[in-house]
Amino acid sequence: KIFAINNLPVPMKIDDFALTQFKQHLEDKIEEYDVVILCDFGHGLIDAEVMDILQEKARFLAVNCQTNSSNLGKNLITKYHRADVFALDQRELGLAFSGYQTDEEESLKRLSVHFNSKGWLTTGSNGAVSVEQNSIKKCPAFALKVKDTIGAGDAFFAIASMTSAAGAPIEVGTFMGNIAGALASNIVGNKETVEKVNVLKYANTLLNV
Repeated sequence: KIFAINNLPVPMKIDDFALTQFKQHLEDKIEEYDVVILCDFGHGLIDAEVMDILQEKARFLAVNCQTNSSNLGKNLITKYHRADVFALDQRELGLAFSGYQTDEEESLKRLSVHFNSKGWLTTGSNGAVSVEQNSIKKCPAFALKVKDTIGAGDAFFAIASMTSAAGAPIEVGTFMGNIAGALASNIVGNKETVEKVNVLKYANTLLNV
């Protein structure tokens, strides 16, 4: 079972009663799930108490802490102390470990040490970079044509996280995540979902080239 938490973009104070109910439900149910996939968009739902519940009770926690126009510089992934796997983009990594002389790969290694886990850096048209035990590996993007990049990183994160939670090597997660990202980049405005059958067909095609 997989529990996906999507911190919806609500730039206003969240109703106290609703938030309390959410936290109680989370506390009661989270241990029933094998994997928790957390997309933290920094709009207030995932507060310190929710973070504590997730980090203390999730069996397997995948973390994606996003930067957007409403939270720039205020929603850094380093606010978490636990992630069994993580994923972020170049801007999010740069904000977490800022500095003009900061090397991207070294920053990714630092984040891996911070969590004592493995993860991914998505780099748009250049594909994705994985880190595990101080080892960096790169995988190219698989999209030949791009219609809309919105949601591509989220698709990568979801599939890569589930693959890793299932026990596959991180290279498999990068490969499968890049397939999901490629498929998502050809869907305009998240009009459709990335279907399992299409992911598997694409993987089969690439493995037989």
